[in-house]
Amino acid sequence: MTLALLALGFTACSDEPASTRNLLIAVNAPFSEDAFVGQTIFQGVQLAVDQVNARGGIRIGDVAYRFSVRKYDTGLFAERAVANVRKAIGDGAVAIVDEGTGIDASWEAANGGGVPICIVYQGGEGQVDPETRPNVFRIAPTDHGISFRYAEYLAPQGLKVALLTDDTDYGRQGEVALDDAWGHIPESVAAKIQVPSTATDVAPQVLQARNAGATALLVWARASTVAQVIRAARSSGWDVPIYTPPSGEDPLVRQQLADHPEWVDGLTFATGRMTAERGPGPFLRFQAAYTKAFGRDDTGVTTAAGKTVYQPPDYGMYPYDFVNVLATAITATNGATGTPLVQALNEVETRGANGDERGFNEKNHEGVIDDDTYFAVFHDMTYTPAKDDPLSSTLPTIPQTN
Repeated sequence: MTLALLALGFTACSDEPASTRNLLIAVNAPFSEDAFVGQTIFQGVQLAVDQVNARGGIRIGDVAYRFSVRKYDTGLFAERAVANVRKAIGDGAVAIVDEGTGIDASWEAANGGGVPICIVYQGGEGQVDPETRPNVFRIAPTDHGISFRYAEYLAPQGLKVALLTDDTDYGRQGEVALDDAWGHIPESVAAKIQVPSTATDVAPQVLQARNAGATALLVWARASTVAQVIRAARSSGWDVPIYTPPSGEDPLVRQQLADHPEWVDGLTFATGRMTAERGPGPFLRFQAAYTKAFGRDDTGVTTAAGKTVYQPPDYGMYPYDFVNVLATAITATNGATGTPLVQALNEVETRGANGDERGFNEKNHEGVIDDDTYFAVFHDMTYTPAKDDPLSSTLPTIPQTN
């Protein structure tokens, strides 16, 4: 299947449809905890839904299929995430866009109902398996890709890296990926340390890393824990370089360190690139549409010159892309949902928000390839692609201030 399917499904018809069918998309995400992640995912879905509906929906014969969206708050609790999936299926959801918490149990409930789930934030390697979890897809950077990119990036620098992970789903999945990547280069690992996500003081764990001879910290944890590790290190006078997965980009990190903005300088995070070979144009057009619909995402911090810092909607583009892939698959099934829709998702593709192709096949349910991981470095509360990495150095900086 090709982009022609997408065009076919969205072609405007001069005559009014005889009937309209509503297709519910559930967004299962942390709206009360890590609210920025949850809201960004929701808005990415909503933007794509609004665009599809504005074109008259997916027209198949004399029926117009239109989308609606409903939030389900996980609060970052796996049990609640699973309960949400069951409720969403009961509410008639034809697909679930998921942050990733609790996926090891929720996928089975969705599979029993013939409902596809797309993970758009977490990147755990075991979360997606086309053979054992045929209804689970992902459009987000994988932990495998990020951890191996870090190993290739940091080890040649001769750094002794302390690997800090928290005890959330996010941190545990990261720990698995780090063990895989860094297990091949044990001489580059100073220590492996788990940090309780509920801890109010992580100074003991940071001191443990320092005493182990670490010359760099790789902190795979939720944003609040990342901020705590930075505070503990810098307040003790330790100017060690600190690296993170995508959670380091979360505005919460900068908000919690706003009293010492200089502590954020040099923080490096890895994530999927916003722009592709086609240049920044596609992403900037997506960002313009996102901003028109929801306004700019204010991080809650300013630069030293007092300029407001805004967050690019990079994690909004992944759910946005999935909705468009989903719409193409629904066109391919002539409006059928359930198992036919899950199967059709293996056969279609669309052009993503950043210009990359997005789609899956029977053997690969990953929508972001590992080679698309890049590094970005903070300075003055904004970030730019790292200059000492071949891929990152070729990428443009997306404006983040007023």
